[in-house]
Amino acid sequence: MRSMTYSEHEIKSGSACITLSVWEPQEPEAVIIFVPATMVHPLLYEPLLSGFAESGFAVIGLHPVGHGKSSRGVKRYTIRDIVQNGRDAVTFALERYSLPIVTMGSSQGGLVAAAVGAEDERVAAVFSHNIILTELSDSIGISRFPKILRHTYRPAQVMLKVFAKLFPGLQIPLGFYLEYKRVSPNRDFWDMAIQDDLCLRSYPAHFLVSLFTTRFPALTDGSARCPIYLISDSGDGLFSEEYTGKVFELLQAPYKEMITFHFSDHMFMVMHPREVCEVLTEAVRKSIT
Repeated sequence: MRSMTYSEHEIKSGSACITLSVWEPQEPEAVIIFVPATMVHPLLYEPLLSGFAESGFAVIGLHPVGHGKSSRGVKRYTIRDIVQNGRDAVTFALERYSLPIVTMGSSQGGLVAAAVGAEDERVAAVFSHNIILTELSDSIGISRFPKILRHTYRPAQVMLKVFAKLFPGLQIPLGFYLEYKRVSPNRDFWDMAIQDDLCLRSYPAHFLVSLFTTRFPALTDGSARCPIYLISDSGDGLFSEEYTGKVFELLQAPYKEMITFHFSDHMFMVMHPREVCEVLTEAVRKSIT
C-alpha cells in the first residue's frame, strides 16, 4: 500500500464552480475520475476511492454541479451539464498528471462516466457500474412507475419534457421515482445517507427529466474510441440482469467487457469497498497496459 494525501480543488465548469476531491499517492500510475450515484457525492465512497489511491492510482472524485461540496446556487442543470463537469475534470487531470485517464462511476454516475469516455478521446478506458440507455423502453423498469408505460414510452418522454418546462424547479424526492429497497436493502447504507448533510433529498424536475430523456449516441453508434467495462451486480434491485444484458449488447466500443459482482445490493460500491477495490484495481491496470 502506498501513502497518499487528500486535497480539494475548485474549478470552473460551465457557469458554475464545482469541487473535486483528490486522493493522491506518490508516483501514481494512472488517474481514475469517479462520478457518484444519484443525489450523493464522492466522499460517501471514501473507503473505495482511498483504496484505489493506496493501490497506486490518483483518484479524482467529482462533486457534480448542485451536489456534495459543489455550488448549490445553480437552479437549472441537466445530465449534460454533469457530463461537462466530467470533461472538465479530465482537463484538470491532464494538466496535473501526464498519465492515462480512466472514468468510473456508479449508477447515474456510471452513465456520466460512460458518456464522458465515449465522447472524449482523451479517456483511456471507462468503468461504469450500470448505464441507462433512455432509448430503451425497458428503462422505465428502473423507476417505480408502472411498467405498462413501456408501451407508450416515447409519448411518455414527450409528456415529461412538457412537465419539466411547466414546473422546472419543482423538487422531486427520491422516493417518488425510485423504490428505497431496490436502491439498497441495507439499513446501514440508509443510515449513512440520511445522516450525511451533503447528500441531496430531491432533484428539480428539470434535471430529473433530462436524466430520463437525454440520449448519448456515442455509446451505441461506434464513436467511442476506448474500451468500456460494464460493472453489474447479479442481484441488483434496480438494474436487472436482463436490462443490463440489453445495454451491453447495444454498447459499441473497440473492446467491451462485463464485470459482475454478487452482493445483491445496488449500492455495493459503498457497502463492499475492499472487495470492489481488489477486482477493479486489477481490471483498471489491465485496461491501460
